[in-house]
Amino acid sequence: MADEGKLNRWRLFAELTSEDADVVLDACEERNLVGGEELFRENDSGDSLFIVQSGRVDIFKNIRGDVDRSLASFGPGDVIGEMSFIDGARRSATARTTEASEFLVLSRQAFAKVQRDRPDIAAAFFRNMAGIVASRLRTTNELYREAVSYGIEATGAHTLNLKALADELRPVMPAIHLQSVPAAILHMPHAMQHHRAQLVGEGLQVQRVRPGGLDAV
Repeated sequence: MADEGKLNRWRLFAELTSEDADVVLDACEERNLVGGEELFRENDSGDSLFIVQSGRVDIFKNIRGDVDRSLASFGPGDVIGEMSFIDGARRSATARTTEASEFLVLSRQAFAKVQRDRPDIAAAFFRNMAGIVASRLRTTNELYREAVSYGIEATGAHTLNLKALADELRPVMPAIHLQSVPAAILHMPHAMQHHRAQLVGEGLQVQRVRPGGLDAV
């Protein structure tokens, strides 16, 4: 039977009795890893989630080449890999242990039997998982806000007067869109119209209209 004290610390089993939790736990397999071993890698196929029983796991996201960024660290009671468990898609990040760790592994196939035999327990389990995913999404949104704010401060973009910039660009904006090109051509001297039409036909990007003609790049 599941340890009730442990279950109380495991958000994934919130509001489940120890008997109900045993139904899910019986569908799990055990896996033990040493420190520094990968549970899965980014872009690996997978359809299982992992419940950390002991140890610690760091989650990494590849930024470019051999540059990884640490996203989070999880310990006992935390669940990992829930996104691939839900949708069957490839892993979105890499999970690596920082010390000897023990896991319970629940596959979609094993959980399907729980859904057939005890849909009430499966529904409660999914509600708890949805709460975990929602919480992590809120955290991700906040991290994204902070990253954007830092980028704006670091580049000095916060000092830009965007309204003044827009006012300066407004006179030349009509020529940015291709719909404005035919009208602009009609206002050129007759001798230039054919030449400008050829440039547009060759896919050159129009920058702006000046009194003397149409500038294209």
